Amino acid sequence: MKDRHQKMRLRFLRLLDKQSHRYDILRFISQAMTLGVLVFVPLSGLSQVDFWGGNHYLFFKPAEFNLALAGVIVGIIAMYVITFLLNIIAGRIFCGWGCPVAQVSRFGEQLEQKKLSKKTLAWNYIKGALFSCVMVISVLAWWVDLRMLIYGNTQDLLISWGLVTFGITGALLHGKYWRWEFCKQVCPVGLYYSIVAPAQYFGIHFRNQQDSCIECDGCDHVCPVGLLPRELVTPVTDERGLSAQAAPGFNHCLQCGDCVQACDTMIKKATPHNYPELVPLKMGYFKGDQRITVTISAKQKKRNQKKQNHVNNNIDSRSAG
Repeated sequence: MKDRHQKMRLRFLRLLDKQSHRYDILRFISQAMTLGVLVFVPLSGLSQVDFWGGNHYLFFKPAEFNLALAGVIVGIIAMYVITFLLNIIAGRIFCGWGCPVAQVSRFGEQLEQKKLSKKTLAWNYIKGALFSCVMVISVLAWWVDLRMLIYGNTQDLLISWGLVTFGITGALLHGKYWRWEFCKQVCPVGLYYSIVAPAQYFGIHFRNQQDSCIECDGCDHVCPVGLLPRELVTPVTDERGLSAQAAPGFNHCLQCGDCVQACDTMIKKATPHNYPELVPLKMGYFKGDQRITVTISAKQKKRNQKKQNHVNNNIDSRSAG
């Protein structure tokens, strides 16, 4: 049984999926770059261990097993160092944009959208399966020559394709049942990044000097890890598995931009003539506090409530469509 937050997130995602957004292409590019690096390193011969044919490579040349294994280990460490540096500069942006596991979670959510046509549902299954297949094979390529998947003997084929099938099945099950709970509860990289001081001047920030926030709470509902994007300086007190307790929401934020996309959509519906100047939730470099606002008058609260009711009616009608 999905909890209320998951249901509300799916409801908002259905609305957001009906409109193109600049983040869609940016997320596609970032995921392609991640898979590209995973595939390039072993297939180019930069570093690869081959447990099948014994054809090990390091720096594009044949190498002894020990040297090739050391190269693979150094390559893994190097990728971690890169994400660590990104964490210092831009917070947990890799978690929200480059992590393949997070993308699998998104594919799982697409499969759970209500009232999808059979064609759309089938396409979502195909996209999720293809992405999972590429992800699993790209990881496998670090340890065996991929020709094993075609030219291996019967035993080799059974083992290699068994591993691929197991990996794809695991990815699909993750997308269906676990999703963002992995990020919240057990991801070791996420745990480390939630403790290490994240970027102080990059990320989600709230700028409501013009009283433009309509209090629709779309940003709260759509956050995949259940944070309050407008108040990321507030300590997170709920249980989050292995992550640091009572750390501010900013430390847990994946910088995925879903809240910004929701804010863009809601403000555009409520005040189309002043969009995008009035969008209060933003992602990027900022100065000052994470949250800057002004005291809202009773008159402004009434106007915001009217806008919120209008937007909620649109959400209900579109979700039912």
